[in-house]
Amino acid sequence: MTTLPAPEPADLPPREGLPGGRPLRVLHLRTVRGTGGGPDKTVLKSCQYLRARGHRADAFYLFDRRHATDNLLDAARRLGVPLFAAYERFALSAGPVLLLDRVLREGRYDIVHTHEYKSNALVQLMRADHSLNVVATAHGYNSTTRREEAYYRLEQALLRGVQAVIVPTRDLGGFLRRRGVPPARLHVIPNAIEIPADHRRPDRGDPPGPLRLLYVGRLSAEKDPINLLQAARLLLARGAEIEVTLAGDGPERANVERAAGEWGLQPTLCLLGHVSDVARAMANADILVSPSQTECMPNAVLEAMLAGLPVVATAVGGVGEMMRDGVHGLLCPPRDPGALAEAIARLADQPDLRRRLADNAYARVRAEYSFEVRMRRVLSLYERVIGSR
Repeated sequence: MTTLPAPEPADLPPREGLPGGRPLRVLHLRTVRGTGGGPDKTVLKSCQYLRARGHRADAFYLFDRRHATDNLLDAARRLGVPLFAAYERFALSAGPVLLLDRVLREGRYDIVHTHEYKSNALVQLMRADHSLNVVATAHGYNSTTRREEAYYRLEQALLRGVQAVIVPTRDLGGFLRRRGVPPARLHVIPNAIEIPADHRRPDRGDPPGPLRLLYVGRLSAEKDPINLLQAARLLLARGAEIEVTLAGDGPERANVERAAGEWGLQPTLCLLGHVSDVARAMANADILVSPSQTECMPNAVLEAMLAGLPVVATAVGGVGEMMRDGVHGLLCPPRDPGALAEAIARLADQPDLRRRLADNAYARVRAEYSFEVRMRRVLSLYERVIGSR
């Protein structure tokens, strides 16, 4: 059986540019609906990182005109990242295709880095007229409809034809290998978080009052915020004093509000909607809860680990690769509000355990999941792909 390699060592030497010293030219290509999510933060931060080191790194975003917002455009401006924005009314509209063709011709990029099925399909269209080095990131798959499943299978087929595929976890890499992506093209590079050089772990203490539970993420079926509400209902029935804050928005918001009303949770529930300052939300919490049915490698868990916030999470996808149960956090089965409630109650009753888990998680995220470590691995991969032509 072919197994995927572990991530490359964190102490890779920095390697800047191409032979002869010419900076790299990289274009990130992504399609998105609405405000975007964790992958978009990574895309824009990656571009910022490369530009700060003298490379050219741009982003090309294809937006669904019906659901477009300015969040990503504003974020790109704040980070100083050039972003080409195209808007489509239907799949593969002519306007965005023509704009991408022009951007590729004028940019003469060394690497085009794709991020989901539509960007991979666009690149394949462009390859007839452009010589492209393509690196793709697979962010994970959660199909709730037959259409989504068809799109994901299309992407998995397209990934067989790119030079390299980045996967955040071995779990996802194994899935793609079983779907026919050659193992030699799969590269495990975990998600990461930006850690300032002078960062110090916050002193959280043990404030009096209700236990403050925080959820950070999209309000969608696969993230399963209802699972957390069910666990909260069980805890309240036992007499626990808790507050639940949901930071995020999405298609499940109406169901969340309806469930909160039916179960009498309104006094303990706060719906913040989309939050740009996640660190502030975490500073006002005691436990991060990740109740998902499926995940790849949630950025919210990494952010909590850095914030010194203990984590209770469902053991799905790559979460078990990020943290060991009882060492860096507490893990429980998905779709099991009773187990989720038990894990939360365990941390509520044991402040020393909360501190120990948070200490271990903080040390792990600094050593293994810093953005600097990740980008060294990505740069090394870019250079290998270019050198293999």
